[in-house]
Amino acid sequence: MNVVDIERDPGLRPMMWEFPFNQRDEICRAYLKVGPYQPRNIEFPFSGEGNNRRRFQASWFDAHSYWLEYSPKNDAIYCLPCYLFGENEPGHANAFIVDGFCRWKKVNEGVHCPLLVHVGKNPNSSHRVAVKSFEDLKNQSQHIQRLFGKQASKEVENNRLRLKATIDSIRWLTSQACAFRGNDESFDSKNRGNFIELLKFLATYNDKVACVVLENAPQNATYTSPKIQKEILQIIASKVRNTIRKEIGDVKFCILIDEARDESKRDQMAIILRFVDKDGFVRERFFHVVHVKDTMSSTLKNEVCAVLSRYDLHVENIRGQGYDGASNMRGEWNGLQSLFLKECPYAYYVHCMAHRLQLVLVTASREVKHVHQFFESLTSIINVVGSSSKRHDELQDAQALHIQNQISNNEIETKKGGNQIGTLQRAGDTRWGSHYQSIYSLLRIYAPICSVLNNSSERGANYAQRGDAEAAFLTLTSFDFVFILHLMKQIMEITNLLCKALQQQSQDIVNAMHIVSTTKSLLQKLREDGWEPLFESVSHIILY
Repeated sequence: MNVVDIERDPGLRPMMWEFPFNQRDEICRAYLKVGPYQPRNIEFPFSGEGNNRRRFQASWFDAHSYWLEYSPKNDAIYCLPCYLFGENEPGHANAFIVDGFCRWKKVNEGVHCPLLVHVGKNPNSSHRVAVKSFEDLKNQSQHIQRLFGKQASKEVENNRLRLKATIDSIRWLTSQACAFRGNDESFDSKNRGNFIELLKFLATYNDKVACVVLENAPQNATYTSPKIQKEILQIIASKVRNTIRKEIGDVKFCILIDEARDESKRDQMAIILRFVDKDGFVRERFFHVVHVKDTMSSTLKNEVCAVLSRYDLHVENIRGQGYDGASNMRGEWNGLQSLFLKECPYAYYVHCMAHRLQLVLVTASREVKHVHQFFESLTSIINVVGSSSKRHDELQDAQALHIQNQISNNEIETKKGGNQIGTLQRAGDTRWGSHYQSIYSLLRIYAPICSVLNNSSERGANYAQRGDAEAAFLTLTSFDFVFILHLMKQIMEITNLLCKALQQQSQDIVNAMHIVSTTKSLLQKLREDGWEPLFESVSHIILY
């Protein structure tokens, strides 16, 4: 209510019960702004006759300034706090609220003064209670809305701090690829999982965080449930994808797709976008992981199109497709690549060249009987050496002793990060460069392996261990094995350089063709001129 809309004269204003109930608070605030009506520059009329003539004295305003008000219309005084907050109901006879007080000769009767009697000595008198309500309303800092506002503001601050701690913990665990949940997240558990333990760790370094998280948080706002974790992860993922979409802009792009089955036996499809940014650099961004009900090419295409459409990426802007060699992906008629080519003829399909190179090497090695037997023997030797933890410890001790002898004989140099103790690495058909790494690791610690196998063949725990160790030792030191070991090392060194070059992010087709041509030339040179150096290195190992 506007202040100018209220009636100032207490004798003319309506009683509080005449106002609608939902407007009374607004009316009280309007009267509170203007205060008691205390006109001083008027002629106060006399009442009574003869020597009993009396009239209102303006000095009474000074003695009762906070509540006393005067009505020129009725020539009477009223109490503003009692009018606003007193027992203001129909039929209630209170002279200072309804009719007003005008018996002026009684004002000077000392302790019996009606003004003092109205105030009362009892702190719980109706006037004092009304004044208390009047003062509380004047003191806005103590107003109930302010109190609720302060409480709500503090609660919002605590909720934000608690949520920030949760988000920071989730971001850290996500960036480190750590699991969130533990086997037992109950209060009595000694290890409640990475997420809760990280929150506890943050709380130890910040008292404000400690006061609002975990057990100190309200039960309806702990922000630690798996549902909350997933929602925050989805929000973060959405923001990352929006950033990638903004980075792509309106340029053309390529899609790289692979599908696999996760631990829960659900088929998942990974979508990667490859594009050239505004600075001319090739970028690859992991964009989405989508659950698919099956791995049919039509299903995969529909899911890819749904993801691209959701982020306003048009199929006609695709300029390349990169998949593996499975029939549902590379099929000429019904494969995924052919389905996209029907909609966008410029979306050329390229099978990963590094993957194809690995498959070619594996297939070619199996076609040569001696090479195939070599890799089978290599796998057997790795199994014998690595199957026993005791033998693994012996191998590390043998390596340390071998390195010390080489340093003392000035055969190798000491340097920071050099001469590290290593282990044997297994070869995998689908792991690019793994065959070369397996051969290289064996050659690097060839002498310690021979020493460990020789000792195991003589002092093994049982006949099976002694027999396996002796068979592995004889194979490892045979001429055929050592010869093919060095031969494959030289071949794999050349092909491994090509494999690494094909996996570079910014590789172009012209440079890739040049590297392939160079690799073929090096292999041809090895075939024509590499026999004598190879034979010398093999003979040196055998004689040694």
